[in-house]
Amino acid sequence: MIDGGAHTAQTFGVNRLLGQIYMLLFMRAEPRCLDDIADELAVSKASVSIACRQLAALGVLRRVWKKGDRKDYYEAETDLRKILDSSLLDSVNRSVDSARALVSEGLKTLGNGDREGEEVRVLKDRLAEVEKYCDRISALLTNPLVRRLI
Repeated sequence: MIDGGAHTAQTFGVNRLLGQIYMLLFMRAEPRCLDDIADELAVSKASVSIACRQLAALGVLRRVWKKGDRKDYYEAETDLRKILDSSLLDSVNRSVDSARALVSEGLKTLGNGDREGEEVRVLKDRLAEVEKYCDRISALLTNPLVRRLI
């Protein structure tokens, strides 16, 4: 399961350690401290600390405290709907917005130059198609009905 989490994370372009940590904590009933996670995955505590903070920022993990213990403990968010609502869809939408901005800048740069020719026209056409596709994806991801269905 942990290797499957790593593979899934890589499929989405995320560091495999994030997938490993999430799956490890998803399968555990009790929160784990950074030391325990690092030991179980045979990686450095520093790497685990950084990855856990990233996952917590995405809303995938929660940091919890145990009375009388100063260590940081983490547990997985198990409500997949909550994960989609809080972070995953927004993260994808931010990536789409970033891509759209780059495409728009490229179109602006191509439009401002005196360069013309077949290659420039082809590039402009392709970038315009990418821009339209980004607009459609963004509209889909922000559509309240679609979000409700997911």
